[in-house]
Amino acid sequence: MDYKFLLDIGLIILVVKVLELITKKFHAPRILGSLLSGVLLGPAIFNIVQSSAPIEFISKIGIILIMFVAGMETSLKHFFAGARKFAIIALLGVIVPLALGFLYSFSYTFDLKVNLFFGVVITATSASITLQSLIEMKKIKTSVGTAILGAGVVDDIIGILFLTIIINSGHLNLGGLIVVGIEIAIFFLVAILLAYIMHHIFQFFERKYPPNEKLPIFSLAIALIFSYFAERFGVSGVIGAYIAGLAIGNTKQAHYIKEHVDSLVYMFFAPIFFASIGLKLQTLALPFNTWLFVIFFVVIAICGKLIGNGFGAKICGYSKLECVQIGLGMATRGEVALIMVEEALKVNLINYEAFSLIVISILLIAIISPILFTLSFKPSFEKNLEKPSVSAG
Repeated sequence: MDYKFLLDIGLIILVVKVLELITKKFHAPRILGSLLSGVLLGPAIFNIVQSSAPIEFISKIGIILIMFVAGMETSLKHFFAGARKFAIIALLGVIVPLALGFLYSFSYTFDLKVNLFFGVVITATSASITLQSLIEMKKIKTSVGTAILGAGVVDDIIGILFLTIIINSGHLNLGGLIVVGIEIAIFFLVAILLAYIMHHIFQFFERKYPPNEKLPIFSLAIALIFSYFAERFGVSGVIGAYIAGLAIGNTKQAHYIKEHVDSLVYMFFAPIFFASIGLKLQTLALPFNTWLFVIFFVVIAICGKLIGNGFGAKICGYSKLECVQIGLGMATRGEVALIMVEEALKVNLINYEAFSLIVISILLIAIISPILFTLSFKPSFEKNLEKPSVSAG
């Protein structure tokens, strides 16, 4: 047996942690360090570490646990309180970038499935990146923070639906689509029923026993079991994990469980998953025209959310400044988009070149968006934004 994978994993974790310290100094998102470590160690730059079966296996567990945590972070109570506003903001924030990404991608290819994917992949907001920025700025409980988190729930749900379609994109004939549709519908009905039962089981434990170490272990087991049944029904395991997270995350003991699960996920599994995506980049030596495509794609991705979510916020009665802040807050891309592109590559919806273009774009968006979002809260930004309206008066 070749034990080189132990060295590879050790190097990935070491480089990830060093890069996380560096990115933290620049207030960049945590996942950036993981992605960059894969790019640095992989074929694109130093070619020290290559993708292998053990790394792919750990990455698969990583995707499942990341989506489980994402489900736990989704507050259904918070969402239903302002569902109408959040739905309007989120839906416009999906429609605009989807249309812009789809149309712009015709400058790259005329494959309609790939064109559609270029639109879909930039619809998914990374709420966790924006959440970290809001926490650091102490803006989490403001109207802007509430709108971003609420719209983020709708965005997650839409992203999960898109992900399900992407995973089953090979079933393009009518008969195949009907069978897949029935299987997916059955899975969601069964999963929601089981999630409802699990929710009440956890509530029973809350009444009878204080929080203890068995709950996080039990929760992880539930996430893996839900993932297994999702795969059996032809749906990605990440969907099952997300539903399990929803069921457990909306209980009183969720904070205790998440605190313990987070340690495991973000200490080991998540860094390996994000690094594994970086490892798949074959080269950064792209032609000038390709880099030009990437730069404009990044601009379109950010502007699509700024226009879509910002206009949605305007309809809901937010001020001009709040609309810009909500638009920029929703412009971050990260985990969900990366999982989408990973799954799209697996089902041969996109090739390695398109994969590289999109991953590089997500990397750039993950760097730029949080910086723009933070700047939008500076007093000087507000003053400059209001200048036209003052002179007009």
